[in-house]
Formats: sequence, C-alpha cells, structure tokens
Amino acid sequence: MHEINLFCFGFGQVAKKFIQKLLQNKIKVNLITTTRQKTSEVSYFDLKFKNFNFTEHNFDNDLPKEIKKFNHILVSTPPINQKDLFFELLNLNNQIISDAKWITYLSSTSVYGDHNGEWVDENSKLLPNTEKGKARLEVEKKWKELAKDYPVQIFRLAGIYSEENNLINRLKNKNIKIIRKKNHKFSRIHLEDISGFLYNSLSRFKPGEIYNIADDQPISNEEIITEIAKKYSLSLPPTIDFEDLEISTLKDFYSSSKQVKNIKAKKYFNYKLIYPTLREGLNLL
Repeated sequence: MHEINLFCFGFGQVAKKFIQKLLQNKIKVNLITTTRQKTSEVSYFDLKFKNFNFTEHNFDNDLPKEIKKFNHILVSTPPINQKDLFFELLNLNNQIISDAKWITYLSSTSVYGDHNGEWVDENSKLLPNTEKGKARLEVEKKWKELAKDYPVQIFRLAGIYSEENNLINRLKNKNIKIIRKKNHKFSRIHLEDISGFLYNSLSRFKPGEIYNIADDQPISNEEIITEIAKKYSLSLPPTIDFEDLEISTLKDFYSSSKQVKNIKAKKYFNYKLIYPTLREGLNLL
C-alpha cells in the first residue's frame, strides 16, 4: 500500500498514533477527521487535512458526502448516552460507507466484565458490570450487525498507556493511589502496539472478526506501582481498601478482574509486540 484514504471518526491518541505509523511507513495519507472543535483546515506532523465538527447535538452538514470519498474508516469514539454517534450518521444515509474496504471499530475489554481474575478470550461470556461496559456491549451489537453487510472488524482494547500517559508520571505527580483488592488482575496495551495492530490489519483484513488487543502479562496496579516507587526512589502513595472507595470511576475500574488473551490477534496479524509487558513498556526491567 502506497496511499490511503482515511476517515477518523474521533481524533484522539489512538488515531493520531496510527497516522504517525502510516507516515513512518512512507504511506501517503489523505485524511479527514471529526472532533468537537469547529470545522477547519488543520495539520498534524505536516499532514494537512480537514477536521469536521461533530457532537451529540450537531455536526457539519458537509460531512456525509465527504465520508463517501474515503474507503478506510477508523471509529474511536466511546458511546455517549448509550449511543454511538457514528450510527447517527448511518441512520441518515448508510450509503456513505458503501465503498468502504476497511472499517475498524475500537471497543473495550470492559465488555467482558468481571471474571474473578480468570483468563478471557474472544469467545468468553460478556458480563459487563459497569454502565460504560454495558454501553460498549450495546454498541458492539450494532457493529456486529453492520458487519453482516459491510467490511467491519472490532478491536477490544485493554487499558491504554503511552510514554506521555502512564503510571510513572502519575506517581511522580502524586496523582495516584494504591487500591487494595484481592486477586485484581488487569490487562494493558501500549499505544505503539495498538497502532502496530491497526497497521498490520490493513493487509490482513478479515471482515466480521473481533480481536482482543492486549499485552502478554496482566498485572495488578498495586504490584506495578510498588515496583515503580522502588526503582525511582519515590514514596508510595496512600493505600485504600476497595470497599472504602468513594470515587465511582475507580470503583468501576476495580470492580472487574480478568486477564485478557491476545493469541488470536497476534497470530492472525502476524504481529510481535513492541512492549510485551507493562514492565518493558515502562522500562522497569
């Protein structure tokens, strides 16, 4: 592939890193995006493109006809009020994706819910136990239905971290606590590896499939925070028992415990993780 016509519905960290990956591989990128900002001509890594305004209440009327020109579509926005905003466009005119060759919806491993620290794969029961997880699952059902007629794949992303957004920086900034909960296991994935999976999927695309995108070694936050503090000679943050948590977002996070298998994605996309474990991603080894 030497050139790609790409529409990014949502232009956050994953979409931006994917663009970097394409440019690094000398691929010419013709790009349009959506964000909550006003429609305007913008640039990223010297790549000039048009960004369209899109919110749950309003969107640029020129957007549907522009999408029709783009045959690769990356949807990275989370559900809002139980709805996927991309389907708001499709409800108006599903012909906007009639020429699509590659559509990727970024979901979340939150759809699995709590499995008491056991391993889960793409065939495991979906038992979301948070409002966000339940909303993700409802939206996934729509994408699975769409995949019957259009070239759609679904990536279930584990917890994302990067060079800029990680536990080391949060610990140094004293913006973290240790939450003590027995047998809490959590899978993660480095931003660089998400872009790697996306890139490989361009040439090994199979419509209708779902893939877990996670690293090889789930680990508890308590364990990894303790290691970080020791390596960087930082003070350990306060410890709170799970039962005493009052912040709803933290309660949601710690209410689910599972270890996410990545075998299917690594094998099918022939992908070798850059950061197989969080310890490697944070340079703790």
